Amino acid sequence: MAIFGTFFMLILISIVFMSIAPPVASNRLTDTEIKHLCSKTSNLENCYKVLKSDPRTRNVDARGLAEVSIDLASKKANKTHSLINSFVNKTHDSRLKNIYKLCSSNYNDAIRDLKVIKNYLKSGAFKNIPVQVKDASEEIKQCKNVFGGATSDGAHIRREIRRLNFLSA
Repeated sequence: MAIFGTFFMLILISIVFMSIAPPVASNRLTDTEIKHLCSKTSNLENCYKVLKSDPRTRNVDARGLAEVSIDLASKKANKTHSLINSFVNKTHDSRLKNIYKLCSSNYNDAIRDLKVIKNYLKSGAFKNIPVQVKDASEEIKQCKNVFGGATSDGAHIRREIRRLNFLSA
């Protein structure tokens, strides 16, 4: 479980909407085009691997790729949120418990932002998506920053942060 893998997906969603003109958006994306989008992240191979691991990307246009990205980001955010909440319940350190609660709140807000993004995608309100992507990304960054100052008790979280830190564009 990687804490900040969601950030990667949010960036990818943003890239899809900033890189593809609306008339092209209805055409099926080739593997080369997906790799080109992934080349805008800090780890092309991992981006491509994550996207291609979802069978829906076999025959997808830009809108479909954005939907897959949103779904993957939502799934990761929900898993991470659950993991953080489990840490809240397991720790007896009040300072660490507060850190977990802050981060849980950040993830809760990011999950809400992802739902809004999905609604904008469905309704065709594409111009509103980048703002929500930025908001969700900021929530995740705030969680990351909160753990930056944690003691050795938060080492397991920092370890997870390092594992996927390279995914951020």
